[in-house]
Amino acid sequence: MKKQALKLLGRSVLGFAALLLFNAAGGGFGLSVGLNILNAGVVGILGVSGFALLLILQTLSV
Repeated sequence: MKKQALKLLGRSVLGFAALLLFNAAGGGFGLSVGLNILNAGVVGILGVSGFALLLILQTLSV
């Protein structure tokens, strides 16, 4: 159980870093995704498909 929690935490940290990099690069194009623990968890758990989901939800909410 502890190993799974650490794996989830590590993936969430990587997801946060990916969102941070995307916001830095995508800012010039008007693309950004909110940086928070929930979004980092979504990207950490679901990977690229979670990232795509966040982008789709972001464009639909505007």
